[in-house]
Amino acid sequence: MLRFLILLGAAALASVEPATAQLWMPVRAPERTAPQSLARPPEPAAIRREKSGTAFFVDDSGHMLTARHAADDCARIIVAKEGRFVPARVVALSPNFDLALIKVPKTLGLAAVFPRNTTATVNDMMFAAAYDTLPGMMTRGGVVANATVASGRGGSEAGYLALDSTVTFGASGSPVLNSRGLVEGVISRRTTISRVLAVGAGETKAFLSGNGIRFEEDDRPQMAGGGSRANRAASISARVTCLQS
Repeated sequence: MLRFLILLGAAALASVEPATAQLWMPVRAPERTAPQSLARPPEPAAIRREKSGTAFFVDDSGHMLTARHAADDCARIIVAKEGRFVPARVVALSPNFDLALIKVPKTLGLAAVFPRNTTATVNDMMFAAAYDTLPGMMTRGGVVANATVASGRGGSEAGYLALDSTVTFGASGSPVLNSRGLVEGVISRRTTISRVLAVGAGETKAFLSGNGIRFEEDDRPQMAGGGSRANRAASISARVTCLQS
């Protein structure tokens, strides 16, 4: 009987040994992953202010001219024309005049044409307007002229063309068109209730040339006789918006 119990105990030990050995088998340690930050990623700077003006195309590659103060110190610049919105970048800012050269990926309008020789004289009829006001002008049958070249007295500066004009906000950077539809200047700022200064054509062309821009010059009319300069301005211009952080 004693022998039988000894054999039974040995069998019991033999039956549990594999399970005990399996319990002590080495187990692969869990792979460690790099710690991940729970901090919120930085958000883009909020746009706090915006200012708008007018710009116009000077070649077929998307280069545009506007007033320096309309494109300076911008987080982003957006050009809008006929329901299309495209980003723009600053190419150059004039150190001497209120001019800025910007560029969009592709042109959205016709390129402006400058006179070969600046011929603007006192009392010449001119046209200049903010881009946003042009559709209304064209709806009413177009506008031939809405400004005249003023004398140098009463607020003129070297390199600027003085105009008697009532252009509204948003006109900064607008092209000043003569009777042939040629660009005689770029609207800069108002000095009195009726006096506006525009960077002259000579200074504007020098700025473009200094930045390697090939622009068109011609003394021939760029629109039919008696045509609306508002329509001509609309074909070369666009709205420019400067978003500031």
